[in-house]
This record gives sequence, C-alpha cells and structure tokens, in this order.
Amino acid sequence: MVTVRLLQWLDNAPPPARAGAVAPLVNSYMHQALSPAARETLDVAMTLLLDDPAPEVRRALAEALAIHETAPRHLIVALAHDLPSVAEPVLRRSPCLLDPELVEAVRGGSVRAQVAVASRPWVGFAVSDIIAAEADGRAVLALLRNDGADLSYEAFATAAERFGDDPDVRAVLFGRPDLPIAVRQSVIARLGTALNGLMVARDWIAGDRAKSIVREACEKATVVLAAEAGEEELEDLVEHLRTTGQLTPALILRSACTGNIRFLEAALARLTGLAGDRVYAILIDGRQSAVLALFARAGLPERCRGALYAALEAWRELVAEETVVEGPTFARRMVERVLTRYRSFKDDEVDDLLALLRRLAAEAARDAARARAAEMMDEAVARMPDVDMAA
Repeated sequence: MVTVRLLQWLDNAPPPARAGAVAPLVNSYMHQALSPAARETLDVAMTLLLDDPAPEVRRALAEALAIHETAPRHLIVALAHDLPSVAEPVLRRSPCLLDPELVEAVRGGSVRAQVAVASRPWVGFAVSDIIAAEADGRAVLALLRNDGADLSYEAFATAAERFGDDPDVRAVLFGRPDLPIAVRQSVIARLGTALNGLMVARDWIAGDRAKSIVREACEKATVVLAAEAGEEELEDLVEHLRTTGQLTPALILRSACTGNIRFLEAALARLTGLAGDRVYAILIDGRQSAVLALFARAGLPERCRGALYAALEAWRELVAEETVVEGPTFARRMVERVLTRYRSFKDDEVDDLLALLRRLAAEAARDAARARAAEMMDEAVARMPDVDMAA
C-alpha cells in the first residue's frame, strides 16, 4: 500500500515538490536500515524518476546520488547519458563511473559534460589524455586548473599544441610547476610568435626587427630554463630544441656565455652522438684542437667555434678564481672576458658575431645590476630597526 501511494504521489505532485522529495528519498535508501521490501520500493521509485519529464527532478536525483560510492549503478549510468544539465553532477563527482564511461562522455558529450569530467576530484591519465587531445578548449583549461588531474607529458604537450595561442591556457601552463621543461619552452616559443604578430599587425615595429627581438627574448628565456633544469630535463629540452630547429649556434653560444656548460655538454652530445661524459671530459680537460674538433663534429659554423672556445676558456678561468660560478654577476664576467678575446679581431671577420656578444654583455650587465639592487634593498630592510606596531 505504501508503494502504491508513493508512486501515485510521484505521478501527481508538481515538479518542485517532486524535486524536493528526491534528496530525502535517496538518503533513506543510502543510510537507513531497510527491509528488502522497503528497499525495493525506494529503488523502483528512484528508477521511475529517470523518466520524470521535468529536468529539475532528474537533476535533483543526480545531485543526491553523485556523492555516494554505493549508489545504484544503473541510476548513475542513466543519469550520465541524460541532458547536460542533468548529467553534470554525476560526471563531475560520482565515484561510480569508470574511465571508459568518462571517455565516452568526453568524446560524445557537450562542452558542459566535458568540463564536468575535467573538473572531477581525480582524473586519471587515460581520461586526461583524451580531454587534452579531443575536448573543447574550455574543458582543457578546466583540466589544467585541476590539481587532482593526473597529466602525462603527452597531455601537456597536446594541450600546448592545440591551445598554446590562448592566453588563458598559456597562463595556466606557465603557472604549473609540473609542466615538462620541453613543453614550457614550446609555450614560450608560441608566446613569442604571438607577440611578433601583434607588434607587426599594430605597426609598432618593422617585421624583421620584431622577429629579431622576439627570437632573442625566446633564446634568453630558454637559457634561463636550461640553467634551472635537472639532468634528465636538460636532455629532454635539448632534444626538443633539436627537433624543432631551435638548437641554433646562437642559442648554444648565448648559453655558453652565461657559464652554463651543462647545456653546452648536452647540446654537443646530442649533435655529435657522443656520450655525455666523453663530451664533458673534452670540454674540461681537452686541448684546443680536440675542443674545436668536437665543435666541428657537432656541425657548428667555423666562426662560432672560436667564440665558443673563448667562452669555455673564460669559464675555466672564472671557475678557478671564484667560489660562486653561477648567477647574473658570474654571467656578466663571463661575457666580458669573451669580448676581451674578440676586441683584436677585424670587424669584417666577426661583424654580427661581435654584435651578438656585445648585446649579451649589455643584457648581462643589466641582469647583474637588477640582482645587486635587489640584494641592496634586502640588506637595507634587514638593517632597519623593528617597529613596535602596538606602540
């Protein structure tokens, strides 16, 4: 009799009343000790709600069931295939859905459904890969913002490739500490391309000059990335630069002039096919003829080899003289010593190479000045007497 009355009420009550009754119905089913007959009654009632003509009622059912790990699976699966507004709660939260079901929701679902899946408390690698490769940009952005999502290198790389021109996506990618270094560099390059197009389109600067400015800014950012990279990351970065055509003599020289011999070693090992430890031994202890032969085997232009050897000599000297062999001040001294070795050359022999070294020296001087100014400010603050705010 109770079953008949409940079903009659569900047929005749207005939609708001039916929607309001859903949560107590679900709570009774999930939390109360019920007889088999009573549990069957509630199961039938909830299943019939799947056919309720009012979306607000079915949405209420989805919201009530989404948080329960032991919710009836047939209800969760049916709700996940309902209208996006109804399916959203279970797609966003239900622990009952399997990865294949989530993948299906991403591939065949609306943007709202894709965003819901991307925003789940935990998203596994397989689902993340599909979202990155096939979902709308809004879902990819939600995925990148989700600290509970497991993201593979492929997911990061695919997201950057598909949406690297989107400022919001770039900002989120740059803000992730787990972004693979090769992907980070690729996003930097995409940003450079966007800036170049903006400067030319708005007639701020001539096209060739804009390309030069952007290229050097990208190279400088890449050098900074390389300096902060671990050994495995550095190898990945060098391979990425090589395959994308960015491992240029200018970039290698710029990095060497900052004292990053690790990057020089990794680049030469990749370009020559020699083992890293063998390359390092030549760089550290090798005679000039051996070092220049190494540069030649790497395919570096002849004019660049002399500048690189000068940078290597300067690095050896400074390492022997100083206790701090990194940072802006060290980089400035490096470039200045390289320039000293080149001032005796004729302009027509070194021309653009000397101009590049002079630009590097100017950049290093500015970076060193900024770093020193920051140190002076910190020292001044440290010497200030404590102020009693309560006085």
